Amino acid sequence: MKWNEKEYRKELKYYINKLQLEEINKRLSFLLSKDEHTTQEGNYFIRSLYFDDYKNTSYYQVLNGISKREKYRIRYYNYDTSYISLEKKEKTNAMVNKSTLEITKNQAKDLIEGKLCINKQNDKLLNEFILKTKFYGYKPVIIIDYNRISYIYKAGNVRITLDYNLSMDYNINNFFEKNNPKIPIIEKNMGILEVKYDEILPNYIDWLLNINNLERTSYSKYLNAQKMKKRIGDQRL
Repeated sequence: MKWNEKEYRKELKYYINKLQLEEINKRLSFLLSKDEHTTQEGNYFIRSLYFDDYKNTSYYQVLNGISKREKYRIRYYNYDTSYISLEKKEKTNAMVNKSTLEITKNQAKDLIEGKLCINKQNDKLLNEFILKTKFYGYKPVIIIDYNRISYIYKAGNVRITLDYNLSMDYNINNFFEKNNPKIPIIEKNMGILEVKYDEILPNYIDWLLNINNLERTSYSKYLNAQKMKKRIGDQRL
């Protein structure tokens, strides 16, 4: 198992349309490096399964704009389950931190099915999640899929992501299925630009992105997926 815990970084989010996405991608592609998950097509697919407790605390924290909050999820890339990660994302105002632990597919299935046992190898994140599940009733609640174009700029530890084709599936049993139904959670032809960095965003990156002319947002994939799930449930009543 591989364990990774990063320091808090600043996070900025912007709404972008398809044309803006293509223009930003074109500018960045000549100057920055893409991350390790990128395929030959220049992007990659992400699937995440989010967990919440019996009070839906994570949902209401985002909905009510609570400045300090956390979420747990299981994630894999490009439909390849040879690498699966358990992740905890913490946010305080505009500062974010992500802790990641590589787990096996069998471990992921156990977590989804609620088969919980403290790990003797002392995997900090896994044991923390298991204990919180026992005390607070964490359970899998929604699947979120999207495509991502991602760039890295080492100076300032900058990571730039362009996310599009955002969709959700409320059937948890589809987490390892490739051809599951996808329900959009953002307006057609729209995407999200995210910029993460340590202390100061380099002027060079600011100039490349031209973010002063973009629409700042606090868009949450998880919140919007849960809202869509609720609307679908209300329509069925």
